[in-house]
Amino acid sequence: MALTHNQINKLWFNPSYDKFKIHGFVKNIFTSKDAEDFIRTGAYLIKEAEKHSNIIIPWDENRRYEILANPRLENAFVSLGAEYLLKGTFLLKGYAVNKPLPSSTGLPHPIILSGNKSKLRANEVQDLSYIIDHIAKIIDFTEFNTLQKEAETKAKNDLKGQRLRGITRMTIPFPNAQELLGYIHFKRNYALHRPFTIPEFRGITQHIFKLLDYIAQKGSSRSIEVLAKLND
Repeated sequence: MALTHNQINKLWFNPSYDKFKIHGFVKNIFTSKDAEDFIRTGAYLIKEAEKHSNIIIPWDENRRYEILANPRLENAFVSLGAEYLLKGTFLLKGYAVNKPLPSSTGLPHPIILSGNKSKLRANEVQDLSYIIDHIAKIIDFTEFNTLQKEAETKAKNDLKGQRLRGITRMTIPFPNAQELLGYIHFKRNYALHRPFTIPEFRGITQHIFKLLDYIAQKGSSRSIEVLAKLND
């Protein structure tokens, strides 16, 4: 206790952003032992995002902030939850989420943890763009993408011949995994830096949750529903 007290005191003596960033408290090479923390936290946040996405209130200017709180919280929770989940999946599969040392050139990406821990930066972790760029080397999205195509074909067949005035296309798109991950990355970089919302098809939102559950299943053999229960 005394040691921790002294360390915190030292941290808060002339504090600054850079000092926080290099302090010993944040130095850690994450390994497969940390994967469960990442995955479970991510799953919990994703389920919270799903709850907010299911709250639909008809627009009323007098309830503006109450109404907008739900999509804004959904944006925040799903983007952070996805980042935790994807990083946990990397770790569970034996890949690093820490950035390599400047001197560690020539390493293939994603970086295998085994034998490379000494080549990683203890206080620098990869951002979401890196994770998304390499996740397809760890998780096979062929099945998900095939199901998306089949679902889109079925939706088109079910609505064939139907028309609504002013609507140019009756069905919505069924994006593949990489396209949905790109949208999550967009949410992560925009929604968390401003009170930002973008009009969404409810179906697209559901595709995002379906994709994240697919990643959870393929990565950990457990669903988001199971992983989000933190009191087991």
